[in-house]
Amino acid sequence: MKTKMSTSASSVDKNSSNGWIKLITNDEVNKVLTWEVLIPAIRRALVAVSQGPNHPDGAIQPLRSFMPLPKQQGGMLLMPGLVNDEALAVKILTFLPKNSDHGHNTHSSNILLLHEDTGLPAAFLQGEVITALRTAASSAVATHELKVKGGCSSWTVAVLGAGVQAASHARAMAHILKLKKIIVWARRTEAAEELCSTLRAEGIPAGTAHTVEEAVKEADVINSCTGTTSPILKLEWIKPGAHINSVGAPRPDQQEMEENLVHASTIYTDSYEAAYKESGDVIKSKATVFAEIGEVILGKKPVLHEKTTIYKSLGIGVLDAVAAQIVYNQLMV
Repeated sequence: MKTKMSTSASSVDKNSSNGWIKLITNDEVNKVLTWEVLIPAIRRALVAVSQGPNHPDGAIQPLRSFMPLPKQQGGMLLMPGLVNDEALAVKILTFLPKNSDHGHNTHSSNILLLHEDTGLPAAFLQGEVITALRTAASSAVATHELKVKGGCSSWTVAVLGAGVQAASHARAMAHILKLKKIIVWARRTEAAEELCSTLRAEGIPAGTAHTVEEAVKEADVINSCTGTTSPILKLEWIKPGAHINSVGAPRPDQQEMEENLVHASTIYTDSYEAAYKESGDVIKSKATVFAEIGEVILGKKPVLHEKTTIYKSLGIGVLDAVAAQIVYNQLMV
């Protein structure tokens, strides 16, 4: 049976497997997925993960699965997620380095959104913008719960990296915090300067640092958004009581933080299972994860303000699902 695709909202029939599937582009996502609607939805999804699959408002969140694509010298990740009575989706990520030889993107991210009640397809969304925004929104939720409630009138924020995730995190922090300044470090100084120029044009106070130490030494909140596979953050550089959002190093053989920093901090995460099975920062240091951020929101686990806090974000499928559902709902109005 041939699948039909359309950008017309009126062409969708949720009750028929022969109905049309709405195709949603990154540009459309950008127009409707605002922090105001996304951050509360991500907060609810993180709570649902901690409530578990048997709770009426809970979530089912399996680990992502990886399939190698040896002929293309790459691989594919599948990231399903269900929030009961709210959203059901699977994100498909591919990494094909050989694509660059033909002028194609090496990375691709797409989300298949399903009707939660019937399992029939609702929409096929380009996933790059959703991935960037939902990851930063998750860090924003964690920062609010673990740091903002501790109290501070003006914030110094470090952003490590100058790519899509770094830009998204800078904007998310500007949305939830009263900023003193954002300090950006990247391996390529020109990339950091370009990001800062863009942020300043948006009214966000931003400047560059030449080293990681310079970027983080005064920071109240640190967002590590690089593609590093080995540690770049050291304990002696971190201000006592700072908060770290660690969104990189999502594989068991990768690390963003030196092990003594991880051991000296209290670790929170989006998913216990993902942290213990996928995070090199947790696995290699043999660290104990203190709580899921959903447990903190539910009041089941406290915030330990006397120590540095780390939010180890693995990027789970339910976040893509709820974000995709928001976009679909907004465009179908």
